[in-house]
Amino acid sequence: MSVLHLARRKFRTVAATVRSCSNWPAVALARKNASVSISTLRFRSGLQLRPMPPLHRTWGEVFEPAIADVYGIGACAPAIIVDIGANIGAFACFAAYTHPYAQVHAFEPSARHADLLEANVTLNGLTNVTLHRTPVTQDGREVIFTELDTGGASGIILQSAGRAVSMGSVSLDCVDFFGKLSAFFKLDCEGAEGEIIEWICANLSRLPSRLRLAGEYHHWCPIPLDGLLDMLRSHGLRAEHRTPYDESYIFASLGEQTSA
Repeated sequence: MSVLHLARRKFRTVAATVRSCSNWPAVALARKNASVSISTLRFRSGLQLRPMPPLHRTWGEVFEPAIADVYGIGACAPAIIVDIGANIGAFACFAAYTHPYAQVHAFEPSARHADLLEANVTLNGLTNVTLHRTPVTQDGREVIFTELDTGGASGIILQSAGRAVSMGSVSLDCVDFFGKLSAFFKLDCEGAEGEIIEWICANLSRLPSRLRLAGEYHHWCPIPLDGLLDMLRSHGLRAEHRTPYDESYIFASLGEQTSA
């Protein structure tokens, strides 16, 4: 990676933070200095988020979904939003705050992160977020969920050195899509994105005719990236792979989604 590329990425990161956060000097200092903490990120829109400390380690949990909006939720107005791998709720709260008439379903199995998600929902007075403290799978099977203290690669696919907990999962059958004109699926579920995309493709007839999907792709996902792109395209979705901020993402859409 070239020095010029790194400099451009740093500039874009700083610019996005200044543009989004009213207390950006404190945010920037906490982001770079492990000895400095910040309790709340304050957005110019009025949104507030309490990050998981320390911010220099959990920065990505806030920056990509809420500051940079890499998923693109700000550019559309879906009736229902599904956040799989909701973490502390940066995306769920940003989406619910931006689209107050949308229903937001946030799935987060890690108790510590789900507790902070719930606190962020309360902090912003959001009434359109439903928290599901469970993993999402294609078939709702029993899974082993490995949880890391700071988030990281917590999940059901990559079994890392965290705490391993056996728990039941749910499929997206638990979400009521009936009567909704448009939907947005955000995936950041550490490798489980493959089987969730399989569920979406298999259940398109039950989903809104206008939908968007934006998900981070992890190289340990059992289904290769090209296989997922081909699957989405074979089911009529426009699908592409992009790398905002040098992370791997899948974006897909079906129909025109301009309003709820």
